Amino acid sequence: MIGEIYPDGGMNRSPNDVAVVEGLLKVVEVEYQSSGQLSSDVLHSLFLLHGQSLFSAFDLIDNKKVTKVMSTSGRCVYQVLGSSGTPYVCLPHSNFCQCPAFKFAVVKRRESVVCKHVLAAHLSSAMGVTESKFVSNEYVMDVLAHMD
Repeated sequence: MIGEIYPDGGMNRSPNDVAVVEGLLKVVEVEYQSSGQLSSDVLHSLFLLHGQSLFSAFDLIDNKKVTKVMSTSGRCVYQVLGSSGTPYVCLPHSNFCQCPAFKFAVVKRRESVVCKHVLAAHLSSAMGVTESKFVSNEYVMDVLAHMD
């Protein structure tokens, strides 16, 4: 199915890709929450959409580099510690990231739907394995104010 959607191997992404990704994340959520694992079909579909970024995202999740930072007022962001040690901020209902790969591969070249940081945040949330950190509302607002 995914191969039919992306016969060019994933190049030249379209806005409809976001809908495909969101639908697949719902499948990830249901499957992982019910069985504690993902089927080979789901993993294959994720790989067809995200390529090598999928492995990098799972590596970030496995190494507990994804943290959901939540304030007492309910505001939240994801902080994903990149492989270089740089913390990147991802918003819960957005595909934006501050990393250079997002600007280059997602925005300029349009060869990816999301970067590995956003993918890790979305997957860890869907799987229910995200670490949580509770902070003041001011802390979250400061994080948001310093986003590029």
